[in-house]
Amino acid sequence: MSYGLYISSEGAMAQEYRMQTIANNIANLETPGFKRELALQMARHTESVAIGEIEFGTGYITDIGGGVHTIGTHTEFKQGPISPTEVESDLAIQGEGWFQVRDMSNGEIFLTRAGNFQVDQNGMFVTEWGRSRFQLLDIEGEAVMLPDPNSKTWHITDDGVVHEQGIGRVQQIALVQPLNMKEMVKTGENVYRIEGEYRNLDLAERPRIRSGHLEMSATNPSTEMIEMIVASRAVETNVKMMHTQDEATAGLISRVLRVA
Repeated sequence: MSYGLYISSEGAMAQEYRMQTIANNIANLETPGFKRELALQMARHTESVAIGEIEFGTGYITDIGGGVHTIGTHTEFKQGPISPTEVESDLAIQGEGWFQVRDMSNGEIFLTRAGNFQVDQNGMFVTEWGRSRFQLLDIEGEAVMLPDPNSKTWHITDDGVVHEQGIGRVQQIALVQPLNMKEMVKTGENVYRIEGEYRNLDLAERPRIRSGHLEMSATNPSTEMIEMIVASRAVETNVKMMHTQDEATAGLISRVLRVA
């Protein structure tokens, strides 16, 4: 394979990955708590530079660049718009912080900004993503649960306290903050496993929890459509370059055969 053809094919594959990432952002425009992802790409050194035979930037023929490659994705954790739903069990965090939820099938703890919870037949605040069912946790690590599953007289205050009429304070919803956001591992469209440490936010620094509201996707449709157009044109350019390289190689071979 000619070097130019290799460079162009690498570029096309990198832009295809970028388009897939953008498409996933667009597909989750209506997903509560979804965070936009960016495809990370960087220049690839030639093999001679990579194995240390020469220094980068020497200008030798073995240091003319190795194209571009994808190194993964980066998640933007900025807050999405908060929309009213008039559903009491829908919760939105206005500021920094994450809900703690527990997978009811295996007990594993996850973090999420998606507050589309429902009160089940046992009075427990739960939500479902994919095939998994999660329960919302309080500051003690216990499931948030109403004393009477059929009660209609409960409410949640801005500081995350669940109140029941006639009983008073029931539980306080936990809000936590990871010490390093780079240790957040996405395991669903809006659920994250934390591989590092995180801390519980105390009363002085807890953000407001808005009952009857949801934090919607942080993806901007106009931005994503522009990015999709740019990426698709980059793919087309690389494909055209591949055709040009192929035609040039075919022409060279044809001339060599005629001379021979």
